[in-house]
Amino acid sequence: MIIFGIFWAGISAAYLILDGHGSPFKEIETKRFVKSGPYSMSRHPIYFGYLLYTLGVALLFNLHILWAWLAGLVIILILAILENRSLFKRFPQAREIHLPLILPLKKWRVDPVVEPPFLYAFMFLIGKFIVPFFYDVRMEGKEKIPNGPYVVIANHASYPDPLFVIDILNSYVRFPITSAHYKRFSWFYELVGIFPIKRYTVDVHAIMKFTKTMKSGGIIGIFPEGERNWDGRHLEVQEGVIRLLKMSPNPILPVRIEDIHLLWPRWAKKLSKGVVKVKIGDPVNPQDYQKAFDFIFLDTFKSKTYADYRGIEAYLWQCPKCENIGSVKGYKKGFECKNCGSKWIKPTVEEVRKLHDSISLSKEILLEDEAIINGKRSKFRMDKNNIELGDLTFNLCEVQSFLTESSKHIYIFTNELFIVKPLKTSPLMWKEYFDFFKIK
Repeated sequence: MIIFGIFWAGISAAYLILDGHGSPFKEIETKRFVKSGPYSMSRHPIYFGYLLYTLGVALLFNLHILWAWLAGLVIILILAILENRSLFKRFPQAREIHLPLILPLKKWRVDPVVEPPFLYAFMFLIGKFIVPFFYDVRMEGKEKIPNGPYVVIANHASYPDPLFVIDILNSYVRFPITSAHYKRFSWFYELVGIFPIKRYTVDVHAIMKFTKTMKSGGIIGIFPEGERNWDGRHLEVQEGVIRLLKMSPNPILPVRIEDIHLLWPRWAKKLSKGVVKVKIGDPVNPQDYQKAFDFIFLDTFKSKTYADYRGIEAYLWQCPKCENIGSVKGYKKGFECKNCGSKWIKPTVEEVRKLHDSISLSKEILLEDEAIINGKRSKFRMDKNNIELGDLTFNLCEVQSFLTESSKHIYIFTNELFIVKPLKTSPLMWKEYFDFFKIK
């Protein structure tokens, strides 16, 4: 009873925050009427959780407290009746929805287009406790959040970026995700309101979901880069993303996440604890999307240093000094080349970028490695003309898309999707050589 009572009250509070944009306390009143999740089962579900919790405490420690619990029950009933009157004044539509006062006797209902599914609310609740353990998140600009629906866009440098966006907005945000990723964990993404979008074609189904969410008063979240960047410099925004933003009937809210790249860059082997700043910009008209891009892509840390350099060999896949591939090794306070002995101690982000930009590419090279290709171990080769995936060979002109979807995998699309995991070399090296060969 104690455990379930705490859980029920917590989930009910999460729905009040996410769907009502308020809090369980009088100081922050809800901005809209909540009728989803626990609030589709009873009018005051938080009271039910509290009563269950206190009853469990009474039964566990002292049965004589039951008299006090019964007195508390009467007080709660009176408070619920009084709150009902206040609720009907603020939200007249509440009178048309007949619900039990406290006991959850109706069926759980949620419209996933605009109302948070259960797993989303549960993860939001857990995230409120877990995120502060790893990051000191400092937020600015909450007063700029529009009252109505909007599209929120943010820079994308690390895995927890969606958590920071949700944390500052305290709202149910629907994120699109590439269909390749969606298929791997579709059951999970469905339960948290995420919908798939195809990267290589015009996805009418995804556009319909985007439009329906917007017109229904929901919030869409988009990372315009499409994937995490490698060095803090933003990636090119695809034309499809711009078209999607310009279609929005609602304003664009820009959110800039600062310094998370220093704590958990894409190439890092582990996260580091520290301070993360999340700043909200002024809402802009969808046609003025470039103003929102200018805000979220502002470079604020190029003179700063990383918390940990382990894993940087995925980014510096070639030594800038001796040009040997795969000889750079990162450690806590810097990195070195095992081939020529060159060392770099606590270089800044800008210095690391310059080292990477100094990498020289040769059009005569033959890249080869063992790789896991669509779950099977095979040979992986590429030269200036062709790419070999096991027994299959393609001309580079036949490759429609070549993306580093993570720090370990490459997604290659040639009318068929190949998920490739090189076993000894960096995916970024393959990506940069592919682009180099295509340009040549």
